[in-house]
Amino acid sequence: MKLRVVFIKLLQHTLINVVTILVGNKSDLKDLREVSTAEGKSLAEAQGLFFMETSTLDSSNVAAAFETVVKEIYNILSVD
Repeated sequence: MKLRVVFIKLLQHTLINVVTILVGNKSDLKDLREVSTAEGKSLAEAQGLFFMETSTLDSSNVAAAFETVVKEIYNILSVD
């Protein structure tokens, strides 16, 4: 799967505390999806990633995705 290759390359070129989120986009187009919500969640969980589905058409979860990343960065920096 292409995503696994991209994720491996990301890990090779980043610091250990990089915050990564897997975002399923175009959640408003459920009939056209190529990856199910369950598959996305499963892949994210297996890789230790956050997972969220978004839609820019109706703005669902777009801000929440960014907030999730920012909160996790804050948590990491607060501990170190």
